Amino acid sequence: MTSSNLSIITNESIWPPILTESLKKRIKTAVIIGIPILFMVSYNDLSRIIFLGLLVALTAIEFLDLHYGTFTKRPLIYVLTLGLAGAVFAGTYLKLVPPELMFLAAVATCVLTIDLYQRFIVKDKKAAWFYTFMYATLPLVSLLTIYDQPYFGKLLIGCLLLVWVSDIAAYFVGKSIGKRKLMPSISPGKTREGFLGAGMITILSSYIMYNFLGYFSFQQWALIALLVWLLGSIGDLVESKLKRQLNIKDSGNILPGHGGFLDRFDGFIFCLPAVSIVAFYIFQ
Repeated sequence: MTSSNLSIITNESIWPPILTESLKKRIKTAVIIGIPILFMVSYNDLSRIIFLGLLVALTAIEFLDLHYGTFTKRPLIYVLTLGLAGAVFAGTYLKLVPPELMFLAAVATCVLTIDLYQRFIVKDKKAAWFYTFMYATLPLVSLLTIYDQPYFGKLLIGCLLLVWVSDIAAYFVGKSIGKRKLMPSISPGKTREGFLGAGMITILSSYIMYNFLGYFSFQQWALIALLVWLLGSIGDLVESKLKRQLNIKDSGNILPGHGGFLDRFDGFIFCLPAVSIVAFYIFQ
């Protein structure tokens, strides 16, 4: 992106007056980081694997920061946790880890989903390294188990775009007509109307994925969209509960208007195990 393009994006005069300052900041950040991300996931399989590897590292570091402070405070925990995540990532890429690992990732997301109604996850800081692995590493690695499949790139791009559609739709529908709270004790800003509106728009968007990405049938893309919407929304709530337990607003501040990498990719991470299982074991 050229400097002139960036100046256009950041020029306040082009924004409609109805947009709040917070929303303007979110849009600017989404454009600035979204373009390189779309390039990485669209270029080739190597760039997609690099993207997943970076996301594993960045989300794991952010999760550890929330529980242990900076790297300088608990360097051994960081080294061991990231080393374990890196070993699993590399082993999966080298086909030393069986594709059944995606089922373990699915179990991890099920445990975290159950915890939305319970209180037994990440109470003790000593165990946070384990939940870093379960929450931030396994789901992303689950998609890597099928990197040699012809649909790997299309599935990655489709999931990423559908998650973004779901997030945007939930925000605008919720702001426009949202009245009934979805889970007020966990995320007071989310509404049932926003949740249902996001589902309708996300599933309708599967037709676009079918036309532009192809490979899967329209019915298969619709099922992927359904999983992305439902599980992505749950992932968002899981991360909201984590932040509420830690009494923080955002998981980080590296992405202005969005917070941290966990804030931005929570839904994407959470839907990957189920989507990978469906694509690999049911669609083929």
